Amino acid sequence: MKKFLKTLIPFDIAKGLSITGTYFAKVFLTANRAKVKQHVVSEYPEVPAPLEPRFRGRVQLILDEAGDPKCVCCNACAKACPTGVITIEGGKKEGRKTRIPTRWDYEMERCVFCGFCVEACSFDAIKLNSQFELAAYDREDFSLGLTGAHNVLEPSPVGKFSYSDEA
Repeated sequence: MKKFLKTLIPFDIAKGLSITGTYFAKVFLTANRAKVKQHVVSEYPEVPAPLEPRFRGRVQLILDEAGDPKCVCCNACAKACPTGVITIEGGKKEGRKTRIPTRWDYEMERCVFCGFCVEACSFDAIKLNSQFELAAYDREDFSLGLTGAHNVLEPSPVGKFSYSDEA
């Protein structure tokens, strides 16, 4: 008889529904009468979303005091990248002892945001910023370089609220 009842009425489902029902009743009966916050939602577009401290966003080059990239074209980040999305070509600039990148390309559509490039850079020339809204309509928007509308020196102009100055 027990086996028949177990197959007829699954007790695990009934137990789960009873727990859910008690929480639903507790919120439903107290939300409008007491000073209890009814919704636990963030107003995302108006209020920037809180990010975790170790969030890994898009790669961004860091500039030095003179306004040039800190990168010295050692190719450590390109070698450390498991998907090979970074391409660097270096050259000399007059008045500077170290090399400077003449071409620094980053293919964001193939990036896995692992952070190996940041760890490999011993000059702290690149970082993963806190930009999380990376959607685009064109594939060309995912190819970033040193110049142009989409470059690695500043955040992508994708979303108005997708970048916070915390990182």
